[in-house]
Amino acid sequence: MANIIGNEINEYNPDVGLLTGKYDIFLPINIFSNGASGLESISKYLKDAIGLRYCKIADLLNRDDRTIWGAYKSANEKSNNNFSSEEFHIKIPLSIFKERSLSVLEALTEYLKDELNLRYCKIAVLLDKDPRTIWTVYNRAKKKIKNRENAKTN
Repeated sequence: MANIIGNEINEYNPDVGLLTGKYDIFLPINIFSNGASGLESISKYLKDAIGLRYCKIADLLNRDDRTIWGAYKSANEKSNNNFSSEEFHIKIPLSIFKERSLSVLEALTEYLKDELNLRYCKIAVLLDKDPRTIWTVYNRAKKKIKNRENAKTN
């Protein structure tokens, strides 16, 4: 099964372990605007579009297998849409979701704002959310990051 890892198209082989730290999977931005939660969207995409097993998804996201299974099941109940093959220019690295101190939406918003320099209104359109929600989530993420850094220095 071919899929995009990093900037190259490679064959995913769990025995070789291509996804263990050296490479990253990039998610298309459109998977987050389907009405499901962030974790549900990621789980559904990795399972259906890329063909990863629950245990591998759990490892990549630093979550329990049962959490991924529940998120996938909920995503299927909320939305039966298959992911379009349309090419999206904005790709989100899966590795930003591994750190558990931020929620999926907080990590995603922080990445889009800080790394890609997108405005709140543009992020809101991409994620099908209200701009005020994006502003709130981003500021909450920044407070969490600041508190975490302050805790390390004390």
